[in-house]
Amino acid sequence: MKRTKYMLSLLCAVLFSFAGHTPSYAGQSSISHHNTAPASVFQVAEHTIKELSQTSEFADFINSRLQIMPLGPGTHSFLVHVYQGKEIVGYLIITAEQSSIEETKASEIKYLVTEYGVGTSSVFDPELLYSLGNLSRQEQSPVHSSRYEMEYTGGLPYWVIEKEAKTIYVDASNGDVLPDNPERLAKPLIVDDRSDSIGTSHTIQTIQLTSPLFDSSENLKWRVSNSLPITSDLMLLKELDTSKQLIFRSSDFNMWFSGPLSISGYTTWTSPGTTNVSYVRIGTDPSLVRYIPVNKLIGNGEFYENIK
Repeated sequence: MKRTKYMLSLLCAVLFSFAGHTPSYAGQSSISHHNTAPASVFQVAEHTIKELSQTSEFADFINSRLQIMPLGPGTHSFLVHVYQGKEIVGYLIITAEQSSIEETKASEIKYLVTEYGVGTSSVFDPELLYSLGNLSRQEQSPVHSSRYEMEYTGGLPYWVIEKEAKTIYVDASNGDVLPDNPERLAKPLIVDDRSDSIGTSHTIQTIQLTSPLFDSSENLKWRVSNSLPITSDLMLLKELDTSKQLIFRSSDFNMWFSGPLSISGYTTWTSPGTTNVSYVRIGTDPSLVRYIPVNKLIGNGEFYENIK
């Protein structure tokens, strides 16, 4: 009888250990999360990581570990940090499709990737807050902390920081202090239906790195040149193939895009029965390369060729 109880206890322990472990192998990532995220968030994260890991720029996504955290109350968005060991190698931002929130139950909401990136840094990297003096080292906390709240508007990732009895707002991609609460400021004309985002049915059709990363502030000739007549995503991609380096600037909404933006490539995603979705490659340093939907830029600013 004692032997039978011992064997049953041993079996239960073994089964419990397997239930609490997610294997990691080529093409699959293990997942940890601070708060429980919907199953569809896991699914779109895993699918996107698998697609991206087949490209050379995202090779470090193979055999990666994912950490999933909620962004801001009521935003239905999640930040996914991609790790190799203890080092960040990239990220995803996953957001609920607006029509899904309004029309379906919480368990059936459709989630899509609205931004992703690669590099040893990430949006919402606390190091930005410390290095630029927005928080002291004595205030150092994990990425998700009661000292600062992570918010995402669908285009702008930012922190809300309570400091010395006042609230400041900080761009989570570059550490710039924002002039005011973004919710009070005029927003760019972005159709918030997530039709420019990718889901579990999307696969990479084309990835084109048109040039090395560059910094638009190092050569200001483009500021006195004429803007390019770009009014559609196809025109933008065609111009990128020709000019190799483009710069996006928005006179009215630069803050919302963390601009000016240095554009050095793009990725086009395809899905059966839908229009292709393209993301442009932006960044000035390999530590943080972001990919954002082309359609968020069209009609909200001007494009310039980076004149050598």
